[in-house]
Amino acid sequence: MKKQIILKSLSFAILIFTLNSCKKDPAKTSLQEEQIEGTVLKSGNFVSNGHPTSGTVKLVTSNNADSIHLVFENFATDAGPDLRVWISSSTDPVTYKEIGILKATNGNFSYKTPISFDYTNLNKVLIWCIDFSVLFGHATLN
Repeated sequence: MKKQIILKSLSFAILIFTLNSCKKDPAKTSLQEEQIEGTVLKSGNFVSNGHPTSGTVKLVTSNNADSIHLVFENFATDAGPDLRVWISSSTDPVTYKEIGILKATNGNFSYKTPISFDYTNLNKVLIWCIDFSVLFGHATLN
């Protein structure tokens, strides 16, 4: 009897450990950050690729020109594991720069980016799923 209780407890502990170790920290469902004020250099609308994706992204220089931000407005996409924001010259990201982990699958938010990025060549904003190598959606900055 005592052996069965210990065995059941151990099995339960292993199950809980396994379930928790497989969890990823997905992007928040919704996020509403304060918008960045400045000059819009380029903008584009998201289009769907592997998953429904919509909204606008703007390349905005701050009023004092010391930083550049990618500003997402009315953004929406499906949830997925390990979603990233990449800047690339193509939707087939052979070469890209990672901006960061996708902050949310819905809402308004922004990322501060290096001024040194060549946004003439790196003009595609990609929502990329690392785990499955899937392009959820993209926008072309014009």
